[in-house]
Amino acid sequence: MTQQRGVNTTIIVGFENVAYGTVATAGFVLPMNTCGIVGAKNRNSPATLTGSRNTVAPFVGNQNVSGPIVVPADSGAMPYWLAAMFGDPTTTGSDPYTHEFKVGSSMPSFSLEEAFTDLASAVYQRFVGCKISTFSMTVGGDGELICNMEVLGAQMSHETSAFDGSPTTVSLARVENFDAAILEGGGSLANATELSLSLDFGLDPNSFVIGGGGIRGDIPEGLVTVTGNLKTLFESKTLLDKATGDTETSLKVTVTASASSILEFEIQELLYSVNGVPVEGPQGLIVSLDFVGYYTDGSEASNIVARVTNSVAAYDLII
Repeated sequence: MTQQRGVNTTIIVGFENVAYGTVATAGFVLPMNTCGIVGAKNRNSPATLTGSRNTVAPFVGNQNVSGPIVVPADSGAMPYWLAAMFGDPTTTGSDPYTHEFKVGSSMPSFSLEEAFTDLASAVYQRFVGCKISTFSMTVGGDGELICNMEVLGAQMSHETSAFDGSPTTVSLARVENFDAAILEGGGSLANATELSLSLDFGLDPNSFVIGGGGIRGDIPEGLVTVTGNLKTLFESKTLLDKATGDTETSLKVTVTASASSILEFEIQELLYSVNGVPVEGPQGLIVSLDFVGYYTDGSEASNIVARVTNSVAAYDLII
């Protein structure tokens, strides 16, 4: 018998445009590094007493579809993940096109399928009713630039055929740490060593409904929180003064592989937390500042804005 290889495993993502939890019909094969989404169903122990010390049969708990997925940062597949977080973008330009994603009033759900086609009889591990719970990315260093996401979903099943027999394969257009640049307060920040960005979409994981078979009946979204950390060489107290003075500022990180391959995140309004500068050894010191992004009166009307520039004319994924 042939064992399934990870190298031959693909993931197919499709948006649930009929209703939440109704399997998608149009799928997209997206590049990934790892996919750890599982559909766990616990066997819980009852407290029933029967006159002996033997335990009785366990009962079935709710199904918890959840787990991480790691994808390479790029300008080809990232619009699909951003659409899952924010909905369809607003597109401007003319080849290259710039697609802008902002916080909206709701989040779409999607189906995700892992295709295990090495097996004698192919198996498709299907997750429906999925939403992205958190997103994070760290820019800096010489490692691979990746994006980390946590997914919540409603139900897992193992199917013998894919929900889309002819999915669209989306090509990878990688962007790299080497190509990154940061603006802080509108000016170039040349001494940054690392920028970490985290988004939490405020999903409620507890919407299990009576008669629903132990699956989530919905995953309502809440407030979108934007947090992160900026590290720079300690060459002045400029950023420290912004932190101690409660001075509003902004951050924009742009990763440019070419004129038609750009990934960008902008936070128009943020405040730094007050951190000191620890002396941890004889070498150069680092300023490390946590920050919180928000929206009060920024022109983009969104506490985070994501932009992708590529040669795709439009993304009309959410109906």
